[in-house]
Amino acid sequence: MACQINGLSPEETSNLTLAMLNAGERMAFFSGRVDKHSTGGVGDKMSIILAPALRAAGATVPMLAGRGLAHTGGTIDKLESIPGFNTGLSLDEMKSNPCFISRQTENIAPADRILYSIRDITATVPQIGLITASIISKKAAEGLEKLVLDVKCGNAAFMKTKDDAVALAKSMVSTGNNLGMRVTAQVTEMDNPIGKMFGNSHEIVECIECLKGAGPSDTMELVIAQADALGYDIQSSIDNGSALNEFKEMCTRQGVNTELVSQLIDNPWSVLDKAPVSSEITAQHSGYISQITALTIGEVLCKLGAGRTGENPDIDHGVGAELLVEIGEKISAGEPWIRFDTRSEMSDELVESVQNSLLLSDEKMTISGRIIEIIEN
Repeated sequence: MACQINGLSPEETSNLTLAMLNAGERMAFFSGRVDKHSTGGVGDKMSIILAPALRAAGATVPMLAGRGLAHTGGTIDKLESIPGFNTGLSLDEMKSNPCFISRQTENIAPADRILYSIRDITATVPQIGLITASIISKKAAEGLEKLVLDVKCGNAAFMKTKDDAVALAKSMVSTGNNLGMRVTAQVTEMDNPIGKMFGNSHEIVECIECLKGAGPSDTMELVIAQADALGYDIQSSIDNGSALNEFKEMCTRQGVNTELVSQLIDNPWSVLDKAPVSSEITAQHSGYISQITALTIGEVLCKLGAGRTGENPDIDHGVGAELLVEIGEKISAGEPWIRFDTRSEMSDELVESVQNSLLLSDEKMTISGRIIEIIEN
């Protein structure tokens, strides 16, 4: 609580991060070893595309990822929608693996688990120094040369305002650089959901489309920018199919049957679970789409089972949604704009919430990219 009230200086934050790092095991530094971290959002699936694409471009990628929190999806949950995918690699398995996405082991930054549980019950989760130490201690344990951070900003982000997002980004960049990594932070917009697919199996489908070179432009904007920040051109590895092949290899190394991986690539829905009840939700008015409130989409999916709630710690990998329109597009009243795949019919209350998340304007708006600011020191 003293940290929450008084704040932590850059020196104090670095010292805390180093102490948390040294409390557990770590991988040796390795040139060309890179990773990314996102503060989380709705439709944030970039890690699953980025890791194999970076590997195809020559990087070593030891990616420790997390589960979803509230309305924000988790990379680990998404990967576990692939039958047989092992997200619980041991530290020895990680050390011998050129590209993986796995959960944090018990031995990496063990102090973080204790401190986080204390923060959760003392209302100190938002403290920037404590967030920084939590994230950077785990990333530094990977022995990275470079790290890129995606710090989300907007209604569905942990940091709602640009000022807060920039402050967190600067703290993490400074602390990571002090520990010997080369860190870049990208502050990105999280008012609108990312891509077209949301939910666990659904986002795996979109990741495969992206690796085939057919992904949504906003998703690919972020993935390519993250790779650029790490010093790698992944467009060529996507174009020539090597990124997709590295995804197949990663799945195989992490326990997925070879034949099943081939099926997954050729026809994802023949392998992945998809909830059987489809509901298209229509626009109530006509106009140009100015915003789709990501927080509402994430919260509705969570209530439908795609994310964890206080009452239910389990998730349904088959529940998800597909966006049928784009920001800036003109839509007419009665036209469907999003489809939900659920286990049963959606309640009138949830349908109304989704309908209200579509914001229209009389004039077409100018579409800008998702990256708001880049911070490197």
